[in-house]
Amino acid sequence: MNKIAVGGILELRGLTMIEILGFPNKPGHAGQILTLLGDAEINLHFIAECEDSNELANITICVVPTVAKKALKVINNYLSSCPEGYVKCNSNVAIITIYGPHFREKPAICGKMCYILGHCEVNILGISTSISSVCCIIDDANFKRAFDGLLTVFALP
Repeated sequence: MNKIAVGGILELRGLTMIEILGFPNKPGHAGQILTLLGDAEINLHFIAECEDSNELANITICVVPTVAKKALKVINNYLSSCPEGYVKCNSNVAIITIYGPHFREKPAICGKMCYILGHCEVNILGISTSISSVCCIIDDANFKRAFDGLLTVFALP
């Protein structure tokens, strides 16, 4: 099998994933939450936002564990004005990222990454893409299996 050439694989391990769920999907809410986290000097290593089947917004972020309590305090304070909103937290996650170049010209990248992670029995907890990268949140305990699996499909420089 021919491997797909990528620019590399990045890893961030030992993170905390925070899901901010069920708040109003109205202009400005996501920006307010992200601004409050930034004002609190909390660096976000992953952000994904979507609308659920109830037309409410959900944001998933990842932070280093040393600021997780601070982030939760900021988020819960914000959600006090959104009674339907709630938070879920998952410790010990990792982000594994494959990056370009030229991913816009390679439509199979995301599918191949997700397929091989599934084949290796690694559950994807969150996914985010850009023009030059695909990031997956996984359980940190599965990192080596995920990394080794990606090396069977992707060729590093």
